[in-house]
Amino acid sequence: MTRALGLVVLSFLLGVVGCGGAQVPVHNGYKGKKPRPWTKPKVLKLEKNAAKLGFELDYARYKRARWLAIDLPGPGTLTAHMEVSPSSGTGGVDDEGEELDMDVGFEILDGTSFNVLAASNLESDDANELKKELKLEDLPEGRYLVHVYLQGRRHVADIDVKLGFQRGELPWKSDFPNQVAFVGPLAAIPPLDDTPEEVKKKRVTRVSVKKRKGKEEIKEVDPGAGGGGSVMAEISDTQPGTSGGTMITIAAGTGDGLENGLSGSIRGVRNSGFKLQGCNPSTCRAKVRAPIDDVRGAGAVIIKLKP
Repeated sequence: MTRALGLVVLSFLLGVVGCGGAQVPVHNGYKGKKPRPWTKPKVLKLEKNAAKLGFELDYARYKRARWLAIDLPGPGTLTAHMEVSPSSGTGGVDDEGEELDMDVGFEILDGTSFNVLAASNLESDDANELKKELKLEDLPEGRYLVHVYLQGRRHVADIDVKLGFQRGELPWKSDFPNQVAFVGPLAAIPPLDDTPEEVKKKRVTRVSVKKRKGKEEIKEVDPGAGGGGSVMAEISDTQPGTSGGTMITIAAGTGDGLENGLSGSIRGVRNSGFKLQGCNPSTCRAKVRAPIDDVRGAGAVIIKLKP
């Protein structure tokens, strides 16, 4: 009995070697003694909530399976489509002797626990189908693995995998301010405030004080105390003084409430006190003891108004 069984096995092996077809691989389809391909999956990045990848599986060339990874940005639905284009091998025959298409295993796993969440294989209703779809709803945020693998040792196929993500109704974790755009350049603020201070003009009321020869004498009086304060103005020109110091021209004049004799100083500059002179409607002049280099770096003066 043992001798007869040995002859049968030997005859089978000789038939396999002698035939013109490819030999059946005796390995498990993975490279290495202890392969762990799921630890280094191909990570697909979602672009407009979609990702895709095409690749070849060839059992004989140690390319039995392909592991993919996808990171969901928040809770939602993950849909995976797979399309198979067989190059070699079939899925056997059915009960009526008809040749079946090969079956390619297809499953989605949790990236942390490695639990299988959805799968299609020889025991599924879509076994031997060349197009398969897996859909998982209400998934939490995180990493998920997609495992595609050949069922037969002689199988070779081209595979196209497409992944789609749809945001769900569950609330997302706030990632503020990670998704806020960077603030653009802001307007530069001048080192000196060039906003003129409000100058209160003296209110004048015309009143009749007495009559002289049937005529009213009109006198202008200030109905209330007030006035004073200060005003800021720009320096429009600087020139060396004839006997030292610096001559400055101020871009404000009698039309702005200034007049000869008013006191002022240059902001942030020592020895810069002055009295206005040569005022006209638009400018005034003044002389300061400060060096011209210090004055040119300032740019503004403060002038005290009369009370």
